[in-house]
Amino acid sequence: MATDPIEIAGASEDPSLAIGARLAAHRARRGVKVSALARQIGVSPSLISQIERGQSRPSVSTLFALAEALEVPVDAFFRDGDAEPPPELPRLGLVLDDGDEASRPASGPASDRHVVRRDQRSAIDIEGGVRWERLTPAPLDDLEFMELIYGPGAESHASLYRHPGMEMVLVLSGKLVIFLGFDRHELDPGDSICFPSSQPHRYLNPTEETTRAVTVILPDGGTHGPPNNQRRP
Repeated sequence: MATDPIEIAGASEDPSLAIGARLAAHRARRGVKVSALARQIGVSPSLISQIERGQSRPSVSTLFALAEALEVPVDAFFRDGDAEPPPELPRLGLVLDDGDEASRPASGPASDRHVVRRDQRSAIDIEGGVRWERLTPAPLDDLEFMELIYGPGAESHASLYRHPGMEMVLVLSGKLVIFLGFDRHELDPGDSICFPSSQPHRYLNPTEETTRAVTVILPDGGTHGPPNNQRRP
């Protein structure tokens, strides 16, 4: 689900406003009315309006539903990192004694185009005490690579939800409980899990400490091999 970047003036000032401004922009670009979008994802029009005005943050399940309905990646709703980008170096090359122009220093911005500094990540704050931080310099068409930050007692949603794709999670610190249908999986640091996102699921941090995990989400899990790890010869 690729999408062109949309610039939102002042969207990085407030997490809720950032989500709402981007949602409104993507909805307007596709000419979708609030009532039609709400009907498509199964929520009230007032909730969509509240999200767009920054009066409410969407849950994880609502965010996935919005992304699917508008045909954009989930991180289309991310705001830019809070840190200022590194300053551009002057485009004045140094002339060496032999007349050759020196290239920029290895530590310059050009060498960091593949790197995401911790304090410069694009991020999104979601209802329920959940924060996602993108770990790639820009959105990718075929996967989402993010760090999940769940505050004490935070949960992705009170009910199980589903969406297309495949999810992989590696817990870095704390504890994360993942419900898959009727099953409950408790993950400690170093534990990982992989499951189809079409299976009803939800995440919960049952502790009083912050939990951090890394996740990779493949939007279309059906294109990455047969289920149950049984690949054809």
